[in-house]
Amino acid sequence: MSYKTKILLVNLGSPKSPAVEDVKSYLREFLENPKIVNINPLIWKIILHCFILPFRPKQSAKMYERIWDGSSFPLIKHSNDFCEKLNEQLGHKFDIQIVFSVPRVSLDNYFLNQTFEKNEKVFIFPLFPQYSNSTTGLIIDDIKKILLKNNLKINPIIINHFYHSVAFINNSVELIEEGLKRNPSEHLILSFHGIPKKSVTKFNDPYYQHCLDTFSLIKERVKSIKHENIHISFQSRLGRQEWLGPYTNNVVDSLTKNKTHIAIYCPSFVSDCLETLDEIGYELKAKITSKSSECTLIPCLNTKNSWVDSFAELIERQVEIKKDQLDKNIVYPIAKRENMQEEDPSKLTPTAKKTIKIIFLTLFLDLIGFSIIFPLFPDLAKHYLEVDGNNFFLNLIFDSMTSLIATTGAPVDKLSGIVLFGGALGALYSLLQFIAAPLWGIISDRIGRKPVLLISVFGLAVSYLLWIFSASFTLLIAARFIGGIMGGNISTATAVIADITNAKTRSKGMAFIGIAFALGFILGPALGGLLSKIDLTIMYPELVKIGINPFSTPAILAMLLSLINLYLLKTNFSESLPLEKRGKGKTFRSSNLFYLIRPLPFKGVNLTNFSYFVFLSSFSGIEFTLTFLAVERLNYTPIDNAFMFIFIGIVLALVQGGIVQRKASKVGEKKMATWGIFSTIPGLIIIANAFNSQMLYLGLFFLAVGSSMTIPCLTALVSLYLPAEEQGRGIGIFRSLGALARVIGPILASIIYWYYGTSFPYYLGALFLFIPIALILKLPKINQQLIKV
Repeated sequence: MSYKTKILLVNLGSPKSPAVEDVKSYLREFLENPKIVNINPLIWKIILHCFILPFRPKQSAKMYERIWDGSSFPLIKHSNDFCEKLNEQLGHKFDIQIVFSVPRVSLDNYFLNQTFEKNEKVFIFPLFPQYSNSTTGLIIDDIKKILLKNNLKINPIIINHFYHSVAFINNSVELIEEGLKRNPSEHLILSFHGIPKKSVTKFNDPYYQHCLDTFSLIKERVKSIKHENIHISFQSRLGRQEWLGPYTNNVVDSLTKNKTHIAIYCPSFVSDCLETLDEIGYELKAKITSKSSECTLIPCLNTKNSWVDSFAELIERQVEIKKDQLDKNIVYPIAKRENMQEEDPSKLTPTAKKTIKIIFLTLFLDLIGFSIIFPLFPDLAKHYLEVDGNNFFLNLIFDSMTSLIATTGAPVDKLSGIVLFGGALGALYSLLQFIAAPLWGIISDRIGRKPVLLISVFGLAVSYLLWIFSASFTLLIAARFIGGIMGGNISTATAVIADITNAKTRSKGMAFIGIAFALGFILGPALGGLLSKIDLTIMYPELVKIGINPFSTPAILAMLLSLINLYLLKTNFSESLPLEKRGKGKTFRSSNLFYLIRPLPFKGVNLTNFSYFVFLSSFSGIEFTLTFLAVERLNYTPIDNAFMFIFIGIVLALVQGGIVQRKASKVGEKKMATWGIFSTIPGLIIIANAFNSQMLYLGLFFLAVGSSMTIPCLTALVSLYLPAEEQGRGIGIFRSLGALARVIGPILASIIYWYYGTSFPYYLGALFLFIPIALILKLPKINQQLIKV
């Protein structure tokens, strides 16, 4: 029996009519498909049925009305005419039909009403030049479901793209040249259909790369306009999520600042439709003309005779080779692929955003675990004095604190020792970070960031496990010792941000680290205070035998957070330091810890480091004595102090997220860091004279604003002065000096506070801040090529 090879053309489709109900039915079927919008299906259904379908169809119906010819829409008419012309040429050889994917009933009916002979060939040509999961991918899925549901034993060959075919490119260029000849234009925009950027970055949709290839192939063949005046853009954005860019509206805005003539061609479509005729030909054209410019819409290929001839040849050649890939003899080779997204260098790339989210979460969870112990220090001291009063390390700390206070001539009491007990444990942690930060940085430069982060986060989980069972003070010290060493991984996390950002986005990335610190220090102490009310030794007295203590509940949460952190890093974090950049910096080995943080031979680094050290010494000392001042002057309770630090944290997060992240690279990191320090000075002076809560909170506001601008900008600066292969070690030294500042600052501030009175540390701190200001003003310009001193 002889039979014809079946050729099925598939296009998107249109509503039955421009009536609101028909448009609503069409949009419902189109938008309900999960491949169209990549949002959680349940959330998307709520958005679709509550916020889109009740309102959007009426607006869309007006648009469809403008392109309705009284009986049909252009997409349907052009598609049917195209199929008819192909049949005129190839009907004696092939059975060619056209169906539409929405409504899907058209596709269903085709397969149900056909008789398929054994071994009969079926070729399917979706009429979308570029492949996308939301167009061609959707058609492929629907066909598979139909075949499975109806138990049809056929294996169709689907040609999933033809964007680089000679047929498509040559005829597109010919149309463009004809349009430019009729209406000479200064600019040509190739406006593609848009899809969410998440579809490309998360779901590996090749659509964007196909668009870039299409753009390159057309651009290099158009001769009637300068190549620098040919622009790529994307239209039809839906919702608030980020879509592929640049957006067509934004490109038009930039071009129409001066009077001009713009031609627009839409290479995502072979048939004119709502997006080309109304969105571009009506709405965008009106916008362009309102700005005293002109617009020419170049039509789609539609039923152009040479396009029909070329596509007929493409079908014949494709049937001959019997493959789902285009015959290499009828396509243009892609000699040069464009880079993934023509990114604005002042904006974070999608990859950078994804990595920053993971690092943000890593630091946030780390810092909750780290700061969860803060409100427990006084009770920890009292507890271990009662149950382990003869412990060598416990007595060493209290004796040292008592001796230190006694040398100042200030009155010595047990309360003073208990308050400074917290400072001692905090200083121990910071001292260990001072030692560990450059070591972790050097190691990460050699073996990569991910192994170091995994090891250190696992170590933090171990430290919290020890804390859970720390019946003795010795075990608590061991837990803090391990935690301090592993906490030095902050330098590695910071180096990750440096790896994935450029000079213009560095401060934005570093701002996220500051936000993580701020939020971690808000939530950590709050959780510590709440969980301290859950005493497992009262609920389950028998657990005391295995070391469970009144503070085990916060420790359990801290450990769980670290384990979650470990899992997220293992499964979601991609290494940020390429193999070719590892081990390029010098390796330093010495038993002298200070040798590891000696000055680096790169302009600007050492001045930035010393500025950071002086600023943080002053700031951390003030931060530590705030609770003393609040209790002594205003009779603040622990809850009052908690609210005070929550206020600081909220201001830090708001300023870093709203100002530093958005404006630092435009203003300049040097300038913003200087502004930050200048803002801190009045805060210190106001706090020195604060004898009521209003004055105190006003001072805290300036203090928080200043530090939130200064610290991320100094971090960005030191990174910008460093070459790629030295980021880990250099930032490790920077963080290490910060840890050392957090050891020295609180100790000196406490001594000055007890000896000279409550106001003196704040006046002295304000005076000291002029030192980093002077140092920052001497910093050199940031060059692309780092010059060694």
